[in-house]
Amino acid sequence: MKKHSRALTLISLLIGAALFVWLIRQAGLSEILARVRALGAGFILILMISAVRQFVRAVAWLRCMMPEDRNVGWLALLKARLAGDAIGDLTTAGPLIAEPLKVITLGAKLSTSTRISSLAVENLAYAFSSCVMVMAGTLSLLAAFAVSASLRVASWMAFGAVLVVLISSMVIVRRRWRVLSGLGEMARRALNHEGRWEEKLKRVRELEEYVFDFYANRPGDFFLVMLCDTTFHLTGVVEVYVTLKLIGYAPSLMAAFILEAVNRVINIVFAFVPAMIGVDEAGTGWLANTLGLGATAGLTLAIIRKGRMFFWIALGLVFLAAGQKERQKAKGKRQKSKVRSELLLVFMTGCFPYSIFAFCLLPFAF
Repeated sequence: MKKHSRALTLISLLIGAALFVWLIRQAGLSEILARVRALGAGFILILMISAVRQFVRAVAWLRCMMPEDRNVGWLALLKARLAGDAIGDLTTAGPLIAEPLKVITLGAKLSTSTRISSLAVENLAYAFSSCVMVMAGTLSLLAAFAVSASLRVASWMAFGAVLVVLISSMVIVRRRWRVLSGLGEMARRALNHEGRWEEKLKRVRELEEYVFDFYANRPGDFFLVMLCDTTFHLTGVVEVYVTLKLIGYAPSLMAAFILEAVNRVINIVFAFVPAMIGVDEAGTGWLANTLGLGATAGLTLAIIRKGRMFFWIALGLVFLAAGQKERQKAKGKRQKSKVRSELLLVFMTGCFPYSIFAFCLLPFAF
């Protein structure tokens, strides 16, 4: 399995790198280098803006915890986020490995159930805000710019699919429909695992209850989490606008908003491509050209964004290495088995929303 995963990562990386090189040759290396040099010390400002984004996501995760668990502090959660995302960004596994690593990196600071439940709530809230962001960006693109008929049809298809998922999720949470445990129960009966899955399904039900109670009984925390996620997205718009300004372009706030909204699509649909090499440059370059900024503007923007990404990846790897001893405290076959079971919940509640969202966005991506 590990060999296949490494091979897939290598193949994806090579294909992405080939696409990246081709895009550079098409746009002209000298022009891109001139734009990157124009950024200069402005890259520090870009890092500062992106630091705000990292901070608000950590605070959002903290607010998803019960008050008595928040003494862990936002800094520990920030380190766990960066550590998980670092590995996720560098491999084809994406959120499949990033979300469990976030839980593992926190170690014994919190109970496993607290780590998983709070992360599940934060992921769901982020997926909800991303849906709104993408829909708003799609409407802005269709209303303010002339696009091809095929892109218009694909955009409306993606918009409709995301809207259906958004409304369905709201209904499920409001009516407290136990979808995950219900599917698990059906699978248990179909596979005739009456006794073996009972404990796992019990934990899934407890997690569902935590999610339902959060949205029903903690409106103040829900408001703060959504405020953090909104800040995350709007700060991304500011980052795009400032970057383009610093490298010599004159974007409108509308164009920056649309570029950031489509970047959400790229981040989710192509999460399996290591560092999104090639695909981010291709998508952003194409959209920037559509918006009248030119393909070189989008390509340069994506390259600078790549530099920012690798800064946070490097920092995340440092945090991952520093916490290695703490993550190795769990010993014994029984405990390892329990950890595997708990990490399955992370996938179901953390990666499941991303998977559904990515499926809905496929028409828009292609």
